[in-house]
Amino acid sequence: LLIWTEVSWIPNKHYSGIYGLMKLVLTKTLPPDLQKVIVLDTDITFATDIAELWAVFHKFKGQQVLGLVENQSDWYLGNLWKNHRPWPALERGFNTGVILLLLDRLRKLRWEQMWRLTAERELMSMLSTSLADQDIFNAVIKQNPFLVHQLPCFWNVQLSDHTRSEKCYKDVSDLKVIHWNSPKKLRVKNKHVEFFRNLYLTFLEYDGNLLRRELFGCPSETDHNSENVCGTILIYSLYPSQLHV
Repeated sequence: LLIWTEVSWIPNKHYSGIYGLMKLVLTKTLPPDLQKVIVLDTDITFATDIAELWAVFHKFKGQQVLGLVENQSDWYLGNLWKNHRPWPALERGFNTGVILLLLDRLRKLRWEQMWRLTAERELMSMLSTSLADQDIFNAVIKQNPFLVHQLPCFWNVQLSDHTRSEKCYKDVSDLKVIHWNSPKKLRVKNKHVEFFRNLYLTFLEYDGNLLRRELFGCPSETDHNSENVCGTILIYSLYPSQLHV
């Protein structure tokens, strides 16, 4: 309840409501001995091992404490419609669907005070947030660009209504994270949406029991060659169109 009140004072027009602001208080809600964390929106689909993303922490330099992908729409450029007035951002701004947070450094920088003062100042003219925590993160970054380590765009391929994400990749096999950040979710328009939808539904329908039963007559003994063959059969049976051997 106390954590709720940390952000409940912020007017937010985003459909996520108050929950869309909770990322701002992770330095306070997570254990104080936790040094770093990957924060993901619930509409994220991974197409790779998340350990690859965790390894990016080693690339942070200087005072970088936030790992973010650039926003892939023109939202923060303010040209989507007449009189569109977004929150301040550094050029296109950054999308907060995937965030690498160095919690220990953020605490030393007095992150809570930093974002709160920024939000209070901007709300005097903006009156509310449109994109929840993302607006406040971007306003802070606008004033403190040294905080950001920019991630390659394939770590957050955004399928929003005005996305330019197709410029991010040449082939869908290049993608690592798909972000369904349109209110339309699986009904969003994109030339590769069928591939993205099938990938999501494949993970959604995974049944752990398949991995516990010998569906394909795989030997129970430790036979590495047999295990590899049976594993390939299992993957192919679940997702044949995406297996390349």
